[in-house]
Amino acid sequence: MITFNEISKSYGSRVILDSITDKITPQAITALVGTNGAGKSTLLSILSRLLEKDGGSVSLYDKNILDFKNKELAKKLSILRQSNNVELKLTVRELVGFGRFPYSQGRLTQRDQEIIDTALEFSELKEHENDYIDELSGGQRQRAFLAMIIAQDTDVILLYEPLNNL
Repeated sequence: MITFNEISKSYGSRVILDSITDKITPQAITALVGTNGAGKSTLLSILSRLLEKDGGSVSLYDKNILDFKNKELAKKLSILRQSNNVELKLTVRELVGFGRFPYSQGRLTQRDQEIIDTALEFSELKEHENDYIDELSGGQRQRAFLAMIIAQDTDVILLYEPLNNL
């Protein structure tokens, strides 16, 4: 469970989040709905520790999110952001393999390969596993990033506009 209390974030004098409190329960789908600029991506970035908050606290399973080591947090929480760019020349399979990094540290085991295969099949990208990311359509690219998140195999997945380009 993710619990956040009194989360605040401002950019200069512009308040983006003002004392936001709520929780995201396990095994549930929770949607953040709001207009453009309402602070949805800011909140998700704070919850995933990609952005520093001005005030408040975030807990994952009753442990302050700041107390997790990066590797430990990456095994518990993953995020698919609104826009994803890769500057490296990667195949789909290589990108999806990055989801296993918290477990394998870059040395993929047979079990890691099986998880990657499952994620590729789920996202209907198995036939494109050797294609380069920059050669895919926008929808295929988004599915490749989703497959990477699935391969990361975390308890909590934060998705920000996961249907972009689909």
